[in-house]
Amino acid sequence: MRIFYTTLITLLIVSCNSSEKKKEISKVIISEEKVTNQNPKLKESMLRGKSLYTDFCVSCHLPNGKGVAKTFPPLAKSDYLMNKRQESIKAIKYGQSGEIIVNGVTYNGSMAPLGLEDDEIADIMNYITNSWGNSNDKLITVEEVSKIQP
Repeated sequence: MRIFYTTLITLLIVSCNSSEKKKEISKVIISEEKVTNQNPKLKESMLRGKSLYTDFCVSCHLPNGKGVAKTFPPLAKSDYLMNKRQESIKAIKYGQSGEIIVNGVTYNGSMAPLGLEDDEIADIMNYITNSWGNSNDKLITVEEVSKIQP
């Protein structure tokens, strides 16, 4: 009987977790579809940006964009990312060091420059500003990125 209850509880936990993951994935897909249905250039940029994010950013900011508490700031639902557009571009382009406040939490680490081209930075920014609860209807362009100086 004990094995039965243990198995039942385990199944309930697993099914709850997968249900939550499905809901989270659905929210991301709906959010991306909402934005990308309006602008085909944004959709293309986001697809490239997602691939670049996976190659360059995911190890610190994680696949869900939530970062690592007190170490790597979240990009998901990030007030800093959405309200400090130029500073966010600059961080990707030239790296970041010193204190920043993201969603009320102070981070004081550093991020090395990633060595990306301006078009790659624009694609990453379009992806992260339209994922994980973020929504940005203004396309980030190569021209905008190229104007950002150290």
